[in-house]
Order: sequence, then structure tokens, then C-alpha cells
Amino acid sequence: MLATSEGKAAEPRLINFNDPGNVDDHRPIIVAHRGGVVSAQSHECSLTALRSAGEAGYDMVELDIQMSSDGVPIVFHDQDLTKACGKSGRIADHNATELEAISYLTGGDSIIRLETALKSCRHLGLGVMLDLKAGRDSREFLDQVDQLLVKHELENSTISISVSEAARKSLKHVRFTPSNDEMRRLRAGAKLDLSSRFWFGLPKQLQPGDIGKLKSAGALIIPAINTFRYPEKHHLKLARKDIKKLTEQGVDGFQIDSIYFSSFSEIKKTRPE
Repeated sequence: MLATSEGKAAEPRLINFNDPGNVDDHRPIIVAHRGGVVSAQSHECSLTALRSAGEAGYDMVELDIQMSSDGVPIVFHDQDLTKACGKSGRIADHNATELEAISYLTGGDSIIRLETALKSCRHLGLGVMLDLKAGRDSREFLDQVDQLLVKHELENSTISISVSEAARKSLKHVRFTPSNDEMRRLRAGAKLDLSSRFWFGLPKQLQPGDIGKLKSAGALIIPAINTFRYPEKHHLKLARKDIKKLTEQGVDGFQIDSIYFSSFSEIKKTRPE
């Protein structure tokens, strides 16, 4: 939270993808992988992880979305509850009220609804990257997600890495990655308008010339820098190498595991407010 000249707390500045100047102010755009800053005290996709991301200066958080047995969007990563909560079953086996009563094994948090997460993100000034792990083809579920984004005033601050056609059609207030056809045509030399798109993927998936072509087409470029993508013994060195190279090549930001945030912390401290 920032302070005003009168000493009062000021609202964090939320990223707005429809405002080029606002986006410029946020570069490099840093997205917290796994639902925030994850530690022994803050489980992934928990309210504590979200708050920690907001306090640290992240611009956005990735939220993994699943569907409860009564059709409510829930923020949770794993396929079942065993590892994270020590419970049997999946998110889809429980209703939303039951899930909210289930605690994580680490930290003091319980499972939360998407609405709870979005309310927190709006308060913290965090944009959202949605990963729809369930409900990708349910019009009713997707409409519910879209309405929640509007309700919590995040309709200009949300992107999604999900690729279902139903999601692309139903989530009207969300930016998506280029389709396979759009990338094929772009690489073949077609002049496209991708100003409503963002590229997302691993650094090694960027082909020679991709960055220049994507930038010319108006797309944002946000590679993923995740611990599990690198050899364990050398992940810091290799991640920093990728970050340096891609920053010099002009990418707009990164989705990162929190262990890599120190590579950006000084930049984020000095960006315009």
C-alpha cells in the first residue's frame, strides 16, 4: 500500500490493459505464479499468498480455477485434496460451503471461492491471470466467472492462459493468448492486429523473430519463469539468464515463482505511480 502526501493510505494502481500508458508504468509486468507469494506460512492460492504478493509489489497473480459440486468457481490448484489438505476427494466432490471449511496443511488458510480471491485482488491492486482447470466448456460456469470480474472491477485487468473456444467466447472481459492459427499466420509473415492478445509460454518456445513480430502486431509478451522448468541445481542461474536476455529483447513481463522476485524488486520499487 502506498502513502499519499497527506500520510493517508492510497489505493495501489491497478493494471489496465486498455490504457497503454498504464501498461507502460507497470513494465515489467510481474505475475505471481501459484496464486501469490508461496511459503511455509502461505499456501498457494490462499488469501495470505495473495496479500503477500500485493505487499511485495507484484502487478498480477495467477489464479487456478476449479468448479465445486454446486457449480461455484473455487481457487485451487491440485487435482485432488490429498497433498494440500490431507482430505480425500476432489474439488468437484464438495460444495462451496464445505470447501471453505477445509484448511490447508501449511499456513492458516482455508480454500477460497473465486469471488473471495477477486475481492482481495481488487483491494490489493492486483490484476489476474486465470488458469481454468475445470469448467472450460460450461457456458453457465464461464458466464459466472465473467460476471464476477465485472462485479469486482477487474474487467480491464484480467488475462487467461486457458485455450478452450468456449472460454474465449464467454469470457468477454478477458484477454487470451493468440490462437495456434494466429501464431502460424504471424510467423508466416501475415500482418495481424493482436492488440487484444498476449503471448505466454516458456522462453524456449519463442522462435527467432517471434518477439519482434508479436510487438509489431500489438501483443504483450509474458514468458513463464518457473522453478520446475529448470534443473534443480542450476535453476537460479538459468532463470536469471533467461530474464536478462528476454528483458533486453523487449518482453513486457514475466510470470514467476516468488523465489525469482529479487531479480525485479529494485525495478518495481522505482517504477512510476
